[in-house]
Amino acid sequence: MHILGIADNHDASAALVSDGRLVAACGQERIDRIKNSGAFPWGAIDATLDAGGIRARDVDRVVFGTAFTPSWLLRRFPDAHHKRKHQGQFDPALNAYIAYQVGLRSTGLHMQEAEACRRLLHKKMKDRGFVNASVDVLDHHMSHAQAAYRSQPHASALVITVDAMGDGRSATASVGRNGLISMHWSQSGFAAVNTFYSRITEYLGFTANRHEGKVTGLAALATPPPGLLQHMRTQLRFVKGRFSRTNYLKTQSPSDPFYVALKDYSREEVAAAAQGALEEAVCDLVRHHIRRTGIADVAVCGGVFANVKLNQRLAELDELKSLSVFPNMSDGGLAVGAAMASAGMPPQSLETAYLGPSFDDENLARSLATGDLRPQKVDVMERVLELLEEGKVVARFDGAMEFGPRALGNRSLLLRPDDPSANQWLNARLKRSEFMPFAPLLADEDAEACFVDVNVARDAARFMTVCFQATERFAQLCPGVVHVDGTARPQLLRQQDNPVLHDLLRQWKARTGIPALVNTSFNLHEEPIVCTPGDAVRAFKQAELDALWMGPYLVERPT
Repeated sequence: MHILGIADNHDASAALVSDGRLVAACGQERIDRIKNSGAFPWGAIDATLDAGGIRARDVDRVVFGTAFTPSWLLRRFPDAHHKRKHQGQFDPALNAYIAYQVGLRSTGLHMQEAEACRRLLHKKMKDRGFVNASVDVLDHHMSHAQAAYRSQPHASALVITVDAMGDGRSATASVGRNGLISMHWSQSGFAAVNTFYSRITEYLGFTANRHEGKVTGLAALATPPPGLLQHMRTQLRFVKGRFSRTNYLKTQSPSDPFYVALKDYSREEVAAAAQGALEEAVCDLVRHHIRRTGIADVAVCGGVFANVKLNQRLAELDELKSLSVFPNMSDGGLAVGAAMASAGMPPQSLETAYLGPSFDDENLARSLATGDLRPQKVDVMERVLELLEEGKVVARFDGAMEFGPRALGNRSLLLRPDDPSANQWLNARLKRSEFMPFAPLLADEDAEACFVDVNVARDAARFMTVCFQATERFAQLCPGVVHVDGTARPQLLRQQDNPVLHDLLRQWKARTGIPALVNTSFNLHEEPIVCTPGDAVRAFKQAELDALWMGPYLVERPT
């Protein structure tokens, strides 16, 4: 049984479940090289089927992880729709779109909309060769919830979803029990929690739906003034069992009084206050539903949970026993949730996030030759270790590409973590502006020596989705990956997850006494993470990196 999940939305993607196992997944942005691509994901679909070793006619069922977004009407004008979506968080059309979807759900017309969308999609897929597949749609937030529940190990779990808005909702709480999910609370799209944070992102001069992480990094550089924090609470708080966004439809412009008042503060203070309000509100949401259900194993999904500092605050809640964060928590993960739900996969820890395209050695060699790059005849592991000791940047391209927003070692840049200036000079070389520090990559068995209370969210840390407080010893050894607030967002690597990379860490620690390496994404400025060997060669040359470790090959830049 082959089930194809599709997210046809902001951050489009595809995923394949075959015989009850997630075998492949890919984001459209990696294929068309457009960040957060909203194009219909034909490229991601082809890459996912290739990775799964099947063809379109082999697919038994196609499930879309959103029931009526984009709507049937907007599908008639796709170019106009995609253009409007990128005009900013203060565009009145955004409010109109949210109101439209909330109205569909509140009037009950969403069922007709979903069926119209399903029929249109069925024809679209059949025309493309999916001649044996039925086509279903699944509610947006239920797709998020299914992804969260079925990728964590507990038979019973509290499942929380929060995002900007999907299918007329912004937030839900469900109980997963014995393989089934029951939604017991939801709030309309007017809560728009992600939209609150994205508007602050845009107000501070960054690109919404792309640079929210920069706001999170800035937030650590200041303490929110009490008056400013209270001002943020007028926009976002959780009271009486729901998010309160009383001024949502009024604050449509940076010239509104709410934003005018922010001009009296530094952007670091604004970021800190917005982050504080977000953490308070979402932590109150989770506490409320833990108390209501009595379930303390929590699984989360939705764009809000891309915020790794928020996830740290959740993991620190006294009421919470364990926290799981689906690795592709934003809309790109909807494809996986839809496919997992349709297959009835039991809840279990996600086997791997290395679900994307992979390439054989012949393909790698051909790409190097096309780029006029000659591999060295050396012991590759030994030479990589030497380069890292010398402070060089090693670009690693190997195996299957990661699914989700994080590079997890197969499409990563690696360097030593004891240079606190690395964040500045490497990001300058890559023409990236980042306020979050680089993330550390370390062996899972070293986690307790490096971080505080890691077990609550240990599984989430396999995918670099949560911060922890660093131990004093780790902060001394690895200042290049510890933020000013003493936290880091590690990737904890088990030997079975990536044997070659785990062996590199083991040998690195034996040689240097340092337990970690810097792991940052292998991409050029404003481009998605590299996907193909050709992408890797181009990025390596344009960024003038020191070495390219591609499968069994190693290339060094001439000095």
